[in-house]
Amino acid sequence: MREFKIFLVVACFTALVYWGVEPYAHSVLKPHTTPANFNFEQEDISFAELVLAQKEADLKNAQNELEKAKKDLSLNLSFEELQAKLVLDENESSLLTLKAAYDKQNSAQNAADKAKLSLEQNKALWGEVAKIDFAKGDSSKGAEIFMSNCIACHGLKTAGIEGAITDSALGVIPPDLSSAGVIYDEKFLAALILNPALALKVDHKFPDGTFLMTAYNAETTGEQAEVINANIADLIAYLKDTAKQYQTEFEAKASEEINAKYAKLEDLTEGEKTALIAKELSFAKDKNMFIESCGRCHDMRYDSFASPSKKEDLKGYLGSIPPDLSMMIRSRGDEYLHNFINNTQKLLPGTAMPRVGLNEATQTQVVSYLEKVGDSKKEERESLGIYIMIFFAILSVFAVLWKRKVWENLH
Repeated sequence: MREFKIFLVVACFTALVYWGVEPYAHSVLKPHTTPANFNFEQEDISFAELVLAQKEADLKNAQNELEKAKKDLSLNLSFEELQAKLVLDENESSLLTLKAAYDKQNSAQNAADKAKLSLEQNKALWGEVAKIDFAKGDSSKGAEIFMSNCIACHGLKTAGIEGAITDSALGVIPPDLSSAGVIYDEKFLAALILNPALALKVDHKFPDGTFLMTAYNAETTGEQAEVINANIADLIAYLKDTAKQYQTEFEAKASEEINAKYAKLEDLTEGEKTALIAKELSFAKDKNMFIESCGRCHDMRYDSFASPSKKEDLKGYLGSIPPDLSMMIRSRGDEYLHNFINNTQKLLPGTAMPRVGLNEATQTQVVSYLEKVGDSKKEERESLGIYIMIFFAILSVFAVLWKRKVWENLH
C-alpha cells in the first residue's frame, strides 16, 4: 500500500508538470502560431489582420501610458508644446519622461499605420489574382512572353534556354524556372509576378521598391489590367507545361541511374533491389525539390550539397549567411519548418528570408529530405522505442518479485 501511495504521488506530480508547467513553458518560449496554410490568399489576409490587431492593441496601451504619464506628472501638454518646453530646458526629468511616452505612442502609431497599409495591399493583390482566369492560359503565347520578359534574368533549361545571369553578383542567382510550374501554386505564382516583394513578404526590406525582381502590373507597365491578367495566365500555362516535361525527364534520368547502379549488385535478391531502388528514387526526388526550392541559398553539408551562390553575396543581400540546414530538423522540428517555409514572418518577424511559397506536396518533400539527411535514424529510433518500453516493463515485474523475495523473511 505504501508503494502504491508513492506511485500515486509521482504520477500526480508528473501529470502536473506535463499538463500544467510544460505547455506554459512552451507558450512562452515558442508562442502559438496558426498552422501552415496553402491557401495563400487566406493566409496573407488573415496574417495581416492579426498583425494589425496586435499593432492596434500596442497603440492603445501606448496611449493609455501617455495619459497616465500626463496625469502623474501633472503635465497636460501636446507634443508640440512639449517640444517647445524641451528647447528651453532639455534636461528636465518630467519633460523627458513625458517625451518618452510620446515617442512610444508615435512609434506604435507608425507601426499600426504600416500594418493597416499592409492589409490593404494584400487585399488588393489577391483581389487582382482572383480576376485571372487560369483556365484560359495559352502556353504558346506564354512562351513568347517568357522570351520577351523573363529571359532577362531567368533561364528555362528544360526548354533549352540558359539564364542571362548565372552568378550571384546581384545577391542571389536568379532561379531557373523549369520546375516553377510544379513546385508553386498557380495563384501564388500570379501574386509573385504582380508584386514579388509583397508575395515573398520582403516588402519591409525594400520599402522603396528596389527589390531585384520587377513587378509586372498595371502600375509598373501602364498596360490594361485585363491584358496583364491574360499574359500572366499564358505565362503560367507555359511554366506548368514546361514543369511537366522537367519532372518527367528528371524522374526518367534518376530512375535510369539508380537501376544501373543496382544492376551491378549481384548479392541482393530482386525483392531487396526493388525496395532499395524505390527508397533511393524517393530520396532523389525529395533532394531535387530541396535544390530547386532552397538550394540557391542553403547548404546541406551532411549530404555534400553546397549552394552555388557566393556566401559574401548572400550576406550582402540577406544581411547574414543563410544557415546550413543539415541539422535544422533536429533543432526545430518538422512542424516549425512547415510553418516557417509557408510564412517566414509568422515565426521570425522582420527576417530578410523570403517566404518560399511552396505548394503542399513540394513542401512535404523538402521537409522529408531534411529529415532523411538530418535525422536518418528516426525510423529506427521510433521502432526501437517500443522494445525498450517492453524491456523496462518486464524489468519492473522482476524487480518487484525480487524485492518481495528479499524482504519476505524480514517481516
